[in-house]
Amino acid sequence: MCRMAAVLTGLALPLFAIACSETHVETMDVVGSIPWGDHEEAHYRLVDRDGSEAGSGVLSIDREDGRFRLGQTYTDNSNSDESEVLVEVDTLKPLSVRREIRRDGDTEEVEAEYGPTEVKIRSGDRQSFLTLPEHFYDNESAVFVWRTIAFREGLVLRYYTVLTNRRHSAVVTLEVAGREQVEVPAGTFQAWRLEIRSGSVRQVAWYADDEQRHLLKYDNSQQVFLLEEMPQE
Repeated sequence: MCRMAAVLTGLALPLFAIACSETHVETMDVVGSIPWGDHEEAHYRLVDRDGSEAGSGVLSIDREDGRFRLGQTYTDNSNSDESEVLVEVDTLKPLSVRREIRRDGDTEEVEAEYGPTEVKIRSGDRQSFLTLPEHFYDNESAVFVWRTIAFREGLVLRYYTVLTNRRHSAVVTLEVAGREQVEVPAGTFQAWRLEIRSGSVRQVAWYADDEQRHLLKYDNSQQVFLLEEMPQE
């Protein structure tokens, strides 16, 4: 059965886990214009479906040697989930990724290096290879990739996401549903509503309707991320 992997205790897995792969669909490279500068850090409050506090998160961007380092850190009182993806500066195609999950006293570490046709994945003493599909991005860079698309109502895009910690790839469908007003701790904004599907997984992200297109709110179907204050340029 295709499903999302279990959520960390008190901490959201930010993006897709295992999802059914769609077949016979047309995919494409989806990255448009890059709306951020050389450095950025955005802080989020994580809440459960009932509105209770679930932890905090940070999305970070740093440019170095002509590449972007895209980071995510999520923590609660006892668990953490940190990832860092090195990507090409214009296309956001992945070069390497590192992820460390600490949960209930255990630590899982995954590292991967991307080549032209396959990705080499290391976790502890285990090493494996995954053949890369066309039009792919690393799953840990998804919220950054989505931020770059050419938002317009009715736009539909499809690409492959690569989940190195699951040694799996799946088709992701993006659909821009339109504009709507969003209220988060950082304020009230006009935003683009982006609906995301992969197999049975359904998620929604709201990006600011301005030049920077900051991620304002993200509902990953289990927890909601709320921007606490607008990042400074």
